[in-house]
Amino acid sequence: MRILFAARAIDKMAGGVERMIITIMNSLVTRGHHVGLFTWDPTEATAFYPMAPKIAWHRLSLGDPGKKANTLLILRRISAIRSIVRQEKPQAVVCFQDGPFLSLRLYGLGLGIPFVAAERNAPTRFEHTKAGNWQRLVFQSFRLAHLVIIQCESYRKLYPEFLRGRIVTISNPVLSTSLHARPNEPAPNGRHTLLSVGRLSFQKNYDVLIAAFAQLAGAFPDWDLSIVGDGEDREKLGGLVAEYGLSERVALSGKRETIEESYATANCFVLPSRWEGFPNALAEAMAHGLPSVGFADCAGVRDLIIPGHCGLLAEGNGDALNLARTLAVLLSKPDLRKTMGQAAKARVNEFAIDRIIDRWEQVLGEIAPVTGDACEVTGAAW
Repeated sequence: MRILFAARAIDKMAGGVERMIITIMNSLVTRGHHVGLFTWDPTEATAFYPMAPKIAWHRLSLGDPGKKANTLLILRRISAIRSIVRQEKPQAVVCFQDGPFLSLRLYGLGLGIPFVAAERNAPTRFEHTKAGNWQRLVFQSFRLAHLVIIQCESYRKLYPEFLRGRIVTISNPVLSTSLHARPNEPAPNGRHTLLSVGRLSFQKNYDVLIAAFAQLAGAFPDWDLSIVGDGEDREKLGGLVAEYGLSERVALSGKRETIEESYATANCFVLPSRWEGFPNALAEAMAHGLPSVGFADCAGVRDLIIPGHCGLLAEGNGDALNLARTLAVLLSKPDLRKTMGQAAKARVNEFAIDRIIDRWEQVLGEIAPVTGDACEVTGAAW
């Protein structure tokens, strides 16, 4: 197959969306498919994660992808994008996230190629961002999609009925690891680590986690909190850590190219997000054998954590006291952490990368023309 993937930008970005699109593309290339990538990045853009050399990366390099374009720039982009599609001759175009989908789908009207909208968040995000008008636009724009890919089956019912028939579920792949945590055992220095991994942003809700840990610090003097990631809230969160007097107990560790050792040396994982799509960091922590905690009303988190089996869910969404109470259960019981950690590894087996790429091949194979003739036929429309 010839598949063109599209994303807003991936230049030096270390987020979950960027890592997943590269992981999926690399796997499809390994299986012999022709894969192209389109982004709005500048010509000199580089990927944070390793990308297969065979992937043809088309960087639009026309204006700032984060700013609204004027009419002249839009016309230039339309011409350039249609030229890229002509060059790639894809049998399907897969757009990650709704913004790039809407832009690319409108620019590609009349091309006769299936366009797929690959959503990376649960629709519950609109409840937290007060973007009701944008939600309606997103849902209506998906009428133009041949398929809408969601990451958890429970999200289907959150979409309007007119879209549900074209929705398919493909979860993110979870890579296997040779490193495994020992959640019941302290580090050689006798200390334990509560780990979280994610962007320091409104979505991830780390101010609530720091507030919860402040309530636990006195009762659990041998525990430290490590937050791996970076983002726009770093300065605010650093101030919050200092305000609670936790500078010796809470580390804002920044982003890392590889974080396997962080998972393997931790004793418990927590993800305090307001919403998720498919929480990659949580799945990775589980694959390393860590019991995990999150909020029961957080989409994505509640889809992975089976409470009482491989982790625990705090009541509600965003309450520091509830989170602290739930964490205290695992922090105080090493045997429970060990049992739940073992169950967590088994829980994510269904997301093994071969299974997920099989699913991508199946879904794309069902909508892609058998040959590239459809692209040639519509060439005159370009």
